[in-house]
Amino acid sequence: MTASHAPARPAAARPAPTRSAALVLARAVVDGVRHSLPEHAPLFDARATEFVASILEHDGMASALGIAAGADAFREIGVAEYAAGKELDRLSRAYHSAGRCALPVLASLSRQHGAGPGLMDTGVEALLRCADVLIRLSTTAYRVAHTPSVAELRRDLLRELLSGRKWAGLAAEAGWVPPARVVAVAAEPGAVRTAFGPEVLADLTGEYPHLLVPDDIEIGGVLAGTRAAVGPAVAPAEAAVSLRWARRTLELVRREVIEDGPLVRWSDHLTTHWLFADEVLTSALVTRSLAPIAELPPNERTKLAETLDAMLAARGGAPEIAENLGVHPQTVRNRLRRLRVLFGARLDDPQERLDLRIALRADTHTAEPARPVTPIRAA
Repeated sequence: MTASHAPARPAAARPAPTRSAALVLARAVVDGVRHSLPEHAPLFDARATEFVASILEHDGMASALGIAAGADAFREIGVAEYAAGKELDRLSRAYHSAGRCALPVLASLSRQHGAGPGLMDTGVEALLRCADVLIRLSTTAYRVAHTPSVAELRRDLLRELLSGRKWAGLAAEAGWVPPARVVAVAAEPGAVRTAFGPEVLADLTGEYPHLLVPDDIEIGGVLAGTRAAVGPAVAPAEAAVSLRWARRTLELVRREVIEDGPLVRWSDHLTTHWLFADEVLTSALVTRSLAPIAELPPNERTKLAETLDAMLAARGGAPEIAENLGVHPQTVRNRLRRLRVLFGARLDDPQERLDLRIALRADTHTAEPARPVTPIRAA
């Protein structure tokens, strides 16, 4: 067999850091944890360091009985953090920060004489695995210590639904029976009552309150006070789509593009949503289509735009347009002649007429300066 036909050798697995290197890195990691969580520093003794070294050395599999006690330190932190009413994110940040603290030590080890090739890469991978193991230990202990209330379970369920993650098990735990279809409601702060039936999921704690309601429930029964917007009816798994459109509707209400009201429904403003789905494209269409009247004095431009819109919508002639506008027929005839001069044959082209109607509709919504808007973030 020639060399060109020799079977390819499988790539050799890169070894984890040696025991001595793992111990040095473990001390740096533990020091970093002590620095980030000083109130828990007494827990991090030599056994905790040995445990971290074992994770780094054995590809994340620390099973030696002699160091099992070292894992307890990280479990105890999870319990203590829950008892103190603190969030899990704090521990996650601390462990990742500790891993970063060990990077300069790893860089120094990789430059030493006799350091194996690829130590830097394998060391970084080992530090990332180590952080994951520590987070998992503390998180599991935290959750075992924490018995969530029904309200917390339902808030977590809503979060999982909106993130697209698996939620069926959490729904059963929270006692929520999924309806066939739901609608999302985006509300202003203070617009939502805090008491609902078990069929309604709600998160009122954030800056942008929102609810998930079965589509056969009267939404006015769970809302009070100021404005809110309702998205389309969707299957529960598509709840994020409904909330996105509910929030978009509320944003357009704030901008005075959609008429304000206590409860604004997405389905009542589909054309407006279509026009504003891509505002750059809509603006370009308005600019191109209405260019012939763009430079006219504002008063003349407004009158000609109104007459053009009425002409495109009318089936009759000047008398019908005049009646719709509340002006004299001769005034309309004068304006129509002026429009013919400005737009020419475009007024007879079906595609151009459609573009003009769309542009006029969009221009109506954007003619007045919008008030400042607070952006609405995703859930």
